[in-house]
Amino acid sequence: MAYPGKREGLAQKVDTAAQEAERLGLTTATLILRMARLEIDRAETEEVESMPRNNLRSKPN
Repeated sequence: MAYPGKREGLAQKVDTAAQEAERLGLTTATLILRMARLEIDRAETEEVESMPRNNLRSKPN
């Protein structure tokens, strides 16, 4: 099932995290997050929809 706002929601989370990393002076993290944002913008809609969710709580030990 496709979620129309998934890309926008993901992009907003990445932007927020990048701003916080920049505020904290974490230059490497800021760069990585900015690069992730570029990849989100460049990704085809199908790629974004098929991205796995990283839910660490559901993974077995």
